[in-house]
Amino acid sequence: MRVTQATFALLLCFLASVAAHSNLIYPKPRNAIDSLLPEWKGGKAPVGAHWQPHGDVPCACKNDTEVCDVAQTCLWFTVGTSIGCKEPDGGGQGGANPNAKDRCHSGMNATNNNPLHRTINRDAIAFSKADWTRWNPWRAPGNAPVYDPCGRAGGGPQVTGGEGVYTTTKFAKVGDMGSKLPKLDTGALWKTGSTVETKWSIRANHGGGYQYRLCAAGSNLTEECFQQTPMPFAGNSRMMVANGSIVDLNSTFVSEGTLPAGSTWQMVPVPGYVIGSPKGGFTCCKHWFDPPCYDPVPVPNENELTEGMCSGEWITNITFYDYLRVPEHLKPGEYTLGFRWDCESSAQVWQSCADITIA
Repeated sequence: MRVTQATFALLLCFLASVAAHSNLIYPKPRNAIDSLLPEWKGGKAPVGAHWQPHGDVPCACKNDTEVCDVAQTCLWFTVGTSIGCKEPDGGGQGGANPNAKDRCHSGMNATNNNPLHRTINRDAIAFSKADWTRWNPWRAPGNAPVYDPCGRAGGGPQVTGGEGVYTTTKFAKVGDMGSKLPKLDTGALWKTGSTVETKWSIRANHGGGYQYRLCAAGSNLTEECFQQTPMPFAGNSRMMVANGSIVDLNSTFVSEGTLPAGSTWQMVPVPGYVIGSPKGGFTCCKHWFDPPCYDPVPVPNENELTEGMCSGEWITNITFYDYLRVPEHLKPGEYTLGFRWDCESSAQVWQSCADITIA
């Protein structure tokens, strides 16, 4: 398929306004609290909340054969955050997606520079002019500051550009902190030393990587509390691809240059194929890296971003299954599981929190 310059211009305008989004699916997070409301229950959303141009529900996802009942989970995040900064700017320093600047002029150098651990712009030499993602969260995993360890509704104190608008409900509104949401019973009972399965998905792909952490009940839900207990991965993950089949992954784990020091993060395994440059250019149509399954390169048309079998930008049918080891030293009791996804092409971090019991 021949892609014209006009097609790319439209794509570029759309890409520049898209925010990345992720859903923690299981254990079901507090951030899915709106699923208790009739208009959001069962994977639904009010008509006015649907995203264009496709008309999808905001946080569309797949949960095996069950309903993906996440409501507005993918709208809890931090926008406007660079590595080395003391606090996010909420978009006050200009557009965060894509981001090609040190938003607070901290001068911090990226610590994740292995091209095989980067998801975007891998051919750029670290710290060169071409290395425009070097201030973004994934380039020093865990270092970029966040508003709240469980995300903030809409990404900051006010609405910013892109699909980041949180629809006000009786439970939350734009600017609310995820750590203040009421607990949500998940039924998750984990045993120390055991291997447990979690599920999550990406809604809009901006690369990067992620980590799970724990904070004990009774503690203040802060980033510092979660950083004390990162959960180790027990092995490779699996992925439900767009046709519903499940494939084993050869996961990429990153433990150099991370925070907490030496803690393990996992690189997002799904490549996109088109991305706008902060200088106004674009690249298409080549995967950022090799997809984890056979996947002919999809080419978007003038009206949409698409998803392939295990690649893409605008994702609704790909789910990740991760396997974590519950630390043996933990005391039995109630805990909060934190999920953090650090983006690479944007100055954004997505977070969710779920209530679990450890025996």
